[in-house]
Amino acid sequence: MDIHDKIETTTNASTDAFTTARYQDILIGCLLAIGGNLLISVSLNIQKYSHMKNAENPTPVHYTRDPLWWSGILLMGLGEIGNFSAYGFSPASLVAPLGTTTVVANMFLAALVLKEKIKAEHLFGSALAVIGAFLLIAFSAKNEKVLNGDELNQALTQLSFVIYICVELVVLGVLFFFLYYKEMKKVVLFLLISSVVASFTVIAAKAVSSLLQLSFAGNSQFSYPILYIMIVVMIVTAITQVKYLNEAMKNFDATVVVPTNFVFFTISAIIAGIVFYKEFWGMNGLEIFMFFIGCFLSFIGVYFITLGKMSASNGEEVGEPSSSTEYAQQISPGIFPSWLLASVNVGEVQPKGEVTHLSDSDREPFFQSKSGAESFTSQDTMYSSTSSPVQTLGAQANYGATEQ
Repeated sequence: MDIHDKIETTTNASTDAFTTARYQDILIGCLLAIGGNLLISVSLNIQKYSHMKNAENPTPVHYTRDPLWWSGILLMGLGEIGNFSAYGFSPASLVAPLGTTTVVANMFLAALVLKEKIKAEHLFGSALAVIGAFLLIAFSAKNEKVLNGDELNQALTQLSFVIYICVELVVLGVLFFFLYYKEMKKVVLFLLISSVVASFTVIAAKAVSSLLQLSFAGNSQFSYPILYIMIVVMIVTAITQVKYLNEAMKNFDATVVVPTNFVFFTISAIIAGIVFYKEFWGMNGLEIFMFFIGCFLSFIGVYFITLGKMSASNGEEVGEPSSSTEYAQQISPGIFPSWLLASVNVGEVQPKGEVTHLSDSDREPFFQSKSGAESFTSQDTMYSSTSSPVQTLGAQANYGATEQ
């Protein structure tokens, strides 16, 4: 064997070893992400069960005095640590979509612990989510490199990332303008703000996780200021993200917020991974296409899992936002995506061309549910000048808006 054959053999062996190591890292990251999401799902159900048992207690105590509730918090902390650690081994574009594990696991755990019903559409959604997760893992980026402090500093100054930051800041500015100046209280605004901010959280979390991984492996990164800057960015953006997500959960139906936030967050995390970490570099067209097919199946799966479930906050059917909230104005996702039609204002056009907006006391409903129950917010009805209501198939057919 001549020198060239020896060099080629050595090169091939090194390449094979690197590929094997990358597959191992991706597998570890996937297991950490899935395990973390499972722990989070268990923790949420334990906390909810604690609240339910406390409510049944003749002398209820504050939930912070319940050891069961604290055990749920502990499990949630462990789950978040697992998710955080996963970013150090796997691409951010893979870890984020695997969040569907929480939704799937929560469906079965809620049936076991909280005695909630599982419907056919929930099982169908679970199957789609599992298939989507399999495609995500099979066709994710395999050649990602763990960046050290110097490489992170270089990545922060690359032109594509500078443009990305500028676009993100402009988008945030526009969203804040509509939310605070125009006072447009729509679910899409809260969730878009949360998702845009979450993209910075993903970048910072992956950077911190990677630097800590290198440090624990013997290549200390604690002397790089970028580590501490990323920790601050991660904490601040995570708090901001949770703030706007909680605003959405407080004012809108959870069955609308959960799937919509999952889609927005996943897309935001994938874009952040592509721009900052170049996660799709080296992938062929088929791999990228199948990866996005996996994302799409996960999105559809989450939609079907949440379809028809009872709202966790008030026990109303999906599409019926809480009447106690100020801006709960979404339309049933069984008809249209709720955030597309939030806060619709329907007016009556008179023959002479004038437009007037009517209140509930002005007209009889043109569409009315069989139950005859009074509707609220986005389930309010369009009105006509006749006094005979037209019966429809059910409350899901009621759509329109109230007076703004």
